[in-house]
Amino acid sequence: MKKLLVGMLLGSAVLLSACGSAEEAQRTAEGNLIVTLGQQTQQNSKLPEGDSYADNAYRRLVKEKLGVQLESAFEANGDEYTRQVSLAIAAGEIPDIMAVSRDELEELAENGLIEDLTEVYEEYASDHIKSIYDSFDNVQLNAATIDGQLMALPGTANDFGPNMVWIRQDWLDDLNIELDEDGNNAITLDELVETATIFQEEDAGGTGKTKGLALAYWLTSGDHGGSGYTATAIFNAFGAYPKTYLEGEDGNLVYGSNTEEMKEGLTFLNELFTQGILDPQFGTRTYDDINAMMVNGEIGIVPGPWHFPDWGLVQAKTANPEAVFTPFAIENEDGTVNGVNKPGVGSFVVVRKDFERPELAIEMINLIFDEVANSEDMETEFPEIYEYAQLAVDGSIRPVNIEMFKNLSEIDDAVLASDAALGNSSIEAIDSFIVQNNALKIKAFLDDSAASDPTDWSVYASRLLAVNNVMNGVRQAGIYNEVNPVAIFETIEASERNGAQINKLEEETFIKFVTGEETLENFEQYVETWGQQGGTAILEEMQSINKENN
Repeated sequence: MKKLLVGMLLGSAVLLSACGSAEEAQRTAEGNLIVTLGQQTQQNSKLPEGDSYADNAYRRLVKEKLGVQLESAFEANGDEYTRQVSLAIAAGEIPDIMAVSRDELEELAENGLIEDLTEVYEEYASDHIKSIYDSFDNVQLNAATIDGQLMALPGTANDFGPNMVWIRQDWLDDLNIELDEDGNNAITLDELVETATIFQEEDAGGTGKTKGLALAYWLTSGDHGGSGYTATAIFNAFGAYPKTYLEGEDGNLVYGSNTEEMKEGLTFLNELFTQGILDPQFGTRTYDDINAMMVNGEIGIVPGPWHFPDWGLVQAKTANPEAVFTPFAIENEDGTVNGVNKPGVGSFVVVRKDFERPELAIEMINLIFDEVANSEDMETEFPEIYEYAQLAVDGSIRPVNIEMFKNLSEIDDAVLASDAALGNSSIEAIDSFIVQNNALKIKAFLDDSAASDPTDWSVYASRLLAVNNVMNGVRQAGIYNEVNPVAIFETIEASERNGAQINKLEEETFIKFVTGEETLENFEQYVETWGQQGGTAILEEMQSINKENN
């Protein structure tokens, strides 16, 4: 059994009073069971006036349908949420229901703090929810299973790539730059460099500060969703897959950041930095700095995931209605687009040990991700949730901040919404409210782009341009090379010991390679140091687990 982090007990007294235990189950005056949550929040939730995380449409719906009063044991965002979860685990007193990471799930299970949900899931999960997990061959359920017991309800996530770059189309038009002449929704690295150079030389943003390319100092991402402002799409074009573990031809695992192809990609970025095309302040700018540059029109080439318009680029569109971004994949010299297929897991929803109604977590998931999501008339059946959809309220408002989508359903849904918005099929005939609502927003933008709301553009850009045109397009064109990484969800003890150290080594060394502070002739020495400082131990442990799983 893992030792609890006793040092974290200090400062957790406030938390304890909110969590309770089986013997202390409390009820409202109406007799409703009071259920405590660990609530993840978002800074820009877009909630309508009067609503809050403590009192919103989802909590009111759960009270109406399931007869429980949801209350927050704690509310926090990002690292602060992780800290609150750690405090709860250290104290041995957790909320009734909360979402946690895979490592936190394992610690909770090993310390006997959460319920076994195996039988509860089989009895209460709806057929639709079960079909979602089935579409991934139960990868997520397997990840939530410890010693043969289902210890959490996992969210689903799918890295269906490819990574891409978003380019200011209004700048391209103003400068008469034609990209993607063959219509395959992908551009070459040469086209990327030429465009960045012209944008900078011509001061396309008119700010006097236009940069060709700006990248986050951590440089790479291990998943599509985290690719904003990174060079992951560029590295993919070289056949490099950073922060990803792959099985080599000899059956041994390879770390994607340490390959010869990665060295080629870093050499390319070093050349851009030397030429002044890559932001001279690379390595020191924060994420917020680069985001502000995007909003202010100082950069017109923005790497990011398919849903970047929904939460990032829409800020530029709101500040400057003339701003228009078009997404492109990046192809290699052979005209192939490389990407990673990583059927993954979101957060894990856990239930406190001895909680009076463990089935409640599954009933909430059934309600939100089946009954509401598949409503044929949401405006009538769930008017408050319908209003949230029109306002694009953030999903963190839900009692459990997870996503539940079938494998690759985002592509199918985007194609369906786009096809209907373009008039090729009936919007009214779409069964899913979410897909139908997306189709209406896309159509609103297409019908009158000038008068439409920025959120209409964001749905148009993310679903029609990114998913329908690029992600589905490269597949339909037969130019997409999809790489399947090794999926291991077990805790890697060597990574717990040395992961932070080698991650820091990678990040700091890559900054030096790109800026020229250290020559790329030392790349092999970096790989050797990475192995000595813990990387080799991680690979060996993962190799052993991978063989056991297969």
